[in-house]
Amino acid sequence: MHQILSGTPVEPIDGHIDLTFADRSGWFEDMGAMVLAMMLGDATCGPFVVFSYVEPSEEQMPLSFAHAHASDNWRISLRGTTNMGRDTYEQGQFRFHDGGVPYASDNFAWGPDGGYGMIVFADRRGFAIRPVKAEIAEKVGPQQAAAGAALGIDVQDPCPGAPAIATTLGPTERAHLDGGFDTAGDWTAVADGVRMAVGLAGEPECGPVLVLLHGDAGREVLPARSVDTEVVVVPVSGSADAAGAVLTQGDVRVEEADTAQPALVAGPDGADVVVLVADRRALRTALDDATFTGGVADAIARALPTLQAQLTT
Repeated sequence: MHQILSGTPVEPIDGHIDLTFADRSGWFEDMGAMVLAMMLGDATCGPFVVFSYVEPSEEQMPLSFAHAHASDNWRISLRGTTNMGRDTYEQGQFRFHDGGVPYASDNFAWGPDGGYGMIVFADRRGFAIRPVKAEIAEKVGPQQAAAGAALGIDVQDPCPGAPAIATTLGPTERAHLDGGFDTAGDWTAVADGVRMAVGLAGEPECGPVLVLLHGDAGREVLPARSVDTEVVVVPVSGSADAAGAVLTQGDVRVEEADTAQPALVAGPDGADVVVLVADRRALRTALDDATFTGGVADAIARALPTLQAQLTT
């Protein structure tokens, strides 16, 4: 079951919910940004996803204090710039980060055209902020625990199974792995004009799968499918046509579990797309039962066992 934490009710149409950074009604203010969170997949340990919007500004978004999250996490700058310590991530660049390992600071995506960000806490039990400084932790810890209780999350630290990141782009080093759609030319070719990278994180058996896709103009980036878990589709650049609905940067589509979804076809400028599958067990079943087929599906089916094996070595 999915839960979108919006102050304005959102209802599915034809098996999906379409959201947009342009219409932030129901989003909540948090540390200088407007945020929309959602819980997906497994009811105990599925991912906790946060989208953030920052008003246009030439000035860098203020940095947070040093902290960690018990959960493995992944973030991307969909528009603008994200800072983490000394590292900078421009539009389309992303970071996998091992659960439980602190980093010096971070902020939400920001920039002169506004900042669009996406953070995936792969296991909701470890979403809470863990400040490095004891005096900050003493204040923030109870607030985070209360937030988890209000959401019905069994907050755990350390998080069972973390870190458990495995990707086709390689392992994390010094607790993180950087990447970006600007390097998609080096990713695995999975169909004519389509390249892909895949990452696992979170709970080793039922955590989410991140599928990162680049498609040339007119190519089928993602085949038609039915998967018995939520699938979140987020264009990063270009556009993708889903049975006549054109998705572009700033759009977010949440596909409901066990519903038929149309293929995504890259527009005239191609498409870079993030696809988050909330529960890898359902993805395996869809591949085995042929409710998700085609070049991309075949490539995912080959990648999953190899990545899963890395989590048990």
